[in-house]
Amino acid sequence: MNQNTSPLITVVTVNYNNLEALEKTIQNVIAQTYRPIEYIVIDGASTDGSVDIIKKYESKITDWFSEKDAGIYNAMNKGIERANGEWICFLNCGDVFVDNQTVQRIVDHLQSSDADIVYGNIFVEQQDGTMKERIAREPCNIHRMHFCHQSAFVKTVLLRNYLFDESHKMSADLKFFKQCHYDKRKFVHVNFPIVIYDTSGISNVQRQKGLRDNIAVIKEIDKGLDKYLFLFRLYFVIYWRMITGKIK
Repeated sequence: MNQNTSPLITVVTVNYNNLEALEKTIQNVIAQTYRPIEYIVIDGASTDGSVDIIKKYESKITDWFSEKDAGIYNAMNKGIERANGEWICFLNCGDVFVDNQTVQRIVDHLQSSDADIVYGNIFVEQQDGTMKERIAREPCNIHRMHFCHQSAFVKTVLLRNYLFDESHKMSADLKFFKQCHYDKRKFVHVNFPIVIYDTSGISNVQRQKGLRDNIAVIKEIDKGLDKYLFLFRLYFVIYWRMITGKIK
């Protein structure tokens, strides 16, 4: 990459009936000091006034539309198709960059490496209001996400080559990053927090469904790794019993 040029960064936010979180994220993205940024907001035909929020900031948003979709990954794929940037970051509703210099700090790393995927850590708000940093793992063959996808900047051409598998309603991002790992794409971990993660997202409130979809991804990609699948199933059973109170 030519270090004398500033790459166009595309940030995509997907929304459905979550107007307060949407406005929070929009305000955060448009406050980023880095330029050039392309900001795309994809709304799934919300009925809660989300479109009015988008129109409120329309002059700061590069592209947006509101139409029914077939789920979050279908909406994310639409964002990939419309993106003009060299890199894409998916920042979900409610998630925010740590501060208004975050994209600039990431771009400094994009320009100094030949990475395909650059990812970092996240902050998670605790019950007492304090922030705890969650350190991302290094790339490895584990059977869950080793980093938060909102903290990742991915080359647009790579996303277009793979796209998200919309048959996996909860774990298409896991499949994407696992496939990239198997195909020896270059991951670079920057050891600082990128986003403040919203724990009310779909992957947290529907955790058991997500674990089932993770298993489906493993069965599809990790051919022959039966012992790992057995261990993952065992983990799922223990986790389910814990959250239902059958194990104290």
